[in-house]
Amino acid sequence: MESNSQKWTIFYAAVGHMTMHMFAAFYFVIVLAIEDDWKFSYNELINLWFLGSLFVGLGSLPAGWLSDRWSRSGMMAIMFVGLGLSSILCGFSNTKSTLFINLSLLGLFCSIYHPAGISWIVNTSKETGRALGFNNIFGGVGVGLGAFIAGILIEQYSWHAAFILPGIISLFIGIGLIWHIKSKKISLKNIISEKFSENPEPNQYLKIAIIMLISITCMAFVFHILQTSLPKTIDIRLSANMDLSTSEIGYIVSAIYVVSGLMNYVGGILADKFSEKIIYAIGIIGQGCLLLLIISLANYWLIAICLLIVAFNSSILPAENLLLARFAPEKYQSLVYGIKFIIAFSIGPIALVLISKSYELTNEFSYLYLALGIMMLCLFIIILTLPVKKQALAA
Repeated sequence: MESNSQKWTIFYAAVGHMTMHMFAAFYFVIVLAIEDDWKFSYNELINLWFLGSLFVGLGSLPAGWLSDRWSRSGMMAIMFVGLGLSSILCGFSNTKSTLFINLSLLGLFCSIYHPAGISWIVNTSKETGRALGFNNIFGGVGVGLGAFIAGILIEQYSWHAAFILPGIISLFIGIGLIWHIKSKKISLKNIISEKFSENPEPNQYLKIAIIMLISITCMAFVFHILQTSLPKTIDIRLSANMDLSTSEIGYIVSAIYVVSGLMNYVGGILADKFSEKIIYAIGIIGQGCLLLLIISLANYWLIAICLLIVAFNSSILPAENLLLARFAPEKYQSLVYGIKFIIAFSIGPIALVLISKSYELTNEFSYLYLALGIMMLCLFIIILTLPVKKQALAA
């Protein structure tokens, strides 16, 4: 029974991660079709996601608190149902104001996954890095799948269908999870692990907190700016020469995130075997160097290098979560993850403003990519000063 329960937990955690990222990302492709349909500018329409992207971050803290105090599996069920209903409402939106409200609801329900889902995995797995890496694959797949499905549904039907059909699927998944909880195949009560019980020295907490806060912020800027701007960058730089449609841009973005998402599993295995700090630092300097290469690229290499940047960004997430698990007091673990994702996803609206302003002023994002590259190279130096106990470095 316990084995079956763990299998269903792994299944719903993985599907939940995929679903959350799919719903958080597919608007960046759908907006291109709405731009043609409604005849509003790109920067006007992309800003409709502002409050939703803010809620993805701000909702993480109450979601983490409720997950600890009540139930992680119960919060996951609420997420599936809420994402389904809000996405369906987005599909029926016919004005900017209604779409803004419904996208904001979508962002609020997206906020549930990371504090609830990551704690769910950390407290039920033996090889935690491998488990986190496996689960994180589905996050990258979700981003790619969102672009892919949106592209197909827009091409075959309309942008309305690109919201409504995924919403219906999420609703049914949520009903399935509720059934498994009610039939006792998944525990409503939280499982608590005794792993990661050793904490840093008291005099190191402030230094660790500052370094990790800076790192999470920088990683989030790269994630959000690249995820949001990549479809438009490909549209600007490659569409004329390659004659790309909206759906084809969606396929390219999908491929980038699906392939790079597979690197999460490799990153998780490496984080179990080697120093999380070293794995983390290598991924950060890799992103910094590659971001400087895409400043003005306008050929096939743009796609290849963007894939590598996203791969580095996603593959070191297991190492980051393991570092946080080692540093956080056990009873505050979900709270720490909640704080992490408040920071990580609250960067979303800031990134959105930067992207919108960059496009308004230059019709491009080159200066943003330059700033990100320099920022990540500086972060690499900072991460090298992170104090980690020797026993945490061993496999």
